Amino acid sequence: MVYKKFSSLLTRIKVQKQLYIIFFIAIFIPVVSIGNYLIYNTRSLLLTHYEEQSYSDNLRVKSILLDLTSNIYDKAQSLASEQTLIQILSEDFNSPKDSLQIMENYHGFHHFLAQDASIQDISVYTFNTSLPEWKYIHQITEDVKNEDWYQQASHSVTPFWTKETVLDDFGNPQVILSLHTRIFLPLIKSYAIMNLSVSDNHLKNRIENSGLHTVLWLGGEDFFYCSRKNPPDSSLAAYGENLSGTYLGKIELKDRTSIGCVSRLTTHYSDSSFYVASLDYDGIPYINKITRIHIVILFLILLITSTFIYAFSKYFGHRVIKLRQTMHNVSHGSYTILDTFPGTDEISEAFTDLNTMIQNILAKEASVYEAQIRTQELTNQQQQMEFKMLSNQINPHFLYNTLETIRMRSLKAGNYEVANAVKLLGKSMRYVLENTATSFTFLSKELDYINIYMSIQKLRFHERINYSLKTPPHMDLKDYQILPLLLQPIVENAILHGLEDIEQDGHIIIHITEKEQNLFVDIFDNGCGMTPDELQKMDQTIYQHTKDSSKSIGLYNINQRIRLCYGSAYGMQIKSKKHCGTLVTLILPVLTTKEEQ
Repeated sequence: MVYKKFSSLLTRIKVQKQLYIIFFIAIFIPVVSIGNYLIYNTRSLLLTHYEEQSYSDNLRVKSILLDLTSNIYDKAQSLASEQTLIQILSEDFNSPKDSLQIMENYHGFHHFLAQDASIQDISVYTFNTSLPEWKYIHQITEDVKNEDWYQQASHSVTPFWTKETVLDDFGNPQVILSLHTRIFLPLIKSYAIMNLSVSDNHLKNRIENSGLHTVLWLGGEDFFYCSRKNPPDSSLAAYGENLSGTYLGKIELKDRTSIGCVSRLTTHYSDSSFYVASLDYDGIPYINKITRIHIVILFLILLITSTFIYAFSKYFGHRVIKLRQTMHNVSHGSYTILDTFPGTDEISEAFTDLNTMIQNILAKEASVYEAQIRTQELTNQQQQMEFKMLSNQINPHFLYNTLETIRMRSLKAGNYEVANAVKLLGKSMRYVLENTATSFTFLSKELDYINIYMSIQKLRFHERINYSLKTPPHMDLKDYQILPLLLQPIVENAILHGLEDIEQDGHIIIHITEKEQNLFVDIFDNGCGMTPDELQKMDQTIYQHTKDSSKSIGLYNINQRIRLCYGSAYGMQIKSKKHCGTLVTLILPVLTTKEEQ
């Protein structure tokens, strides 16, 4: 009964809206619910992890602080009960010289400081006016009596801790922790006050072994130790007020929120209470970051699924509407339908005849396109014929015969250098004319042409320019094919620009190697080279050459020929260093006559 009512309700709604309802019930609500649970659970787990980490570090710091303060207290009691020190403080000396000599002979303070690195300084304040001011023993003056620690020490026989501000060796204020205890002098029925200062460096070395921020303070006082340069604001101390155990969780400060642990540490020998805070400043930002990532992922999931459902519903609804319109048009005698439904579903089967008609239309359009291609091919052939006609305006035979006549006359006149130059020029021009209209040539012929070209340049520059070719011994240059007239512009560029300022010992090296079905042609000159800025401009000119500039057009054309013929994976690379030379590398595919056969 319920199913029939639900089916009846759906049939009253359009198909596209039905898909939206199914998406909302089956995907949107479950994804949002599960996503919110995962986000909440992840935040809880991360918060618990950081709390446990803060609690563990807090226990570690408390253990270190308890061990340190107990050790200093034991040392203070040992020193306070030393009879030699008690005798010095109790004796009434006749002259300051005698008392100073006895104090300097006493090494108890020095031994204590040398044996324990945790104690930074020892100061003893006495009422004995026969003792002069010394490094470790001082008189209780009116200024001393006004100090807070003296006020407390004069009314308490129990050792206690205070935070003191002193000047370091460079005159900078430094906050240190000090223990104040009495030295009883029963012979004169008096007492002295001994202050032991904790070494701040020793405290740092013991505590700063984790990534958490540690803050220490005494009850009712400001912080006496912070592991970072910028201490937190005073609102942190409020977490220690009326604290009997340990506070663990979020700590709200004025400038930030952190995860931390605040605990109280008491000692059996003193009424002073220490407060230890272990703060993790990275916890809350990291939890928020993970939360944002989860929210973005959840949003992307909903966005992708919503987009997919929307696109599919639009596509499906469009097919249904087209089917309905087609049936309506056919029922009214209209058979002109310009639509197609690919696939093999039920809707596609209803349009089988229409698909046949559309295929016929596509076939006609394809025939028109092929006719356009043939027309373009004819146009290209006509342009090539015009180019050949222009090239043939120069009669090669007439040119060769003229050069040969000049060469023979030079030989007859005994001018062998001119005859040789004419011979080289003729070979060079023959190679150029023969390969102008060809697509490929043998690598050996291309290098023979380079030899001819370099021989002509040697006639001009003599020993200023030298040339060498290096190839692996197993490589037969006759088996490799490359684009014709590919190397000469690079060699010419090396002579004109690279070796322009070379007066002697200029050298051009061509090194050919084959690796991983690629042919590498390295052309190196030991010329002036280029700076990084010049090399960058050269690379830009080779790949993006402006029409109104003639600079490096030869290299640009070579690179374009290679990329157009072989593909974008091949081309030209240039490396250069100022005053060291330039290396141009051509990367070509390996094309051999064996592969062609």
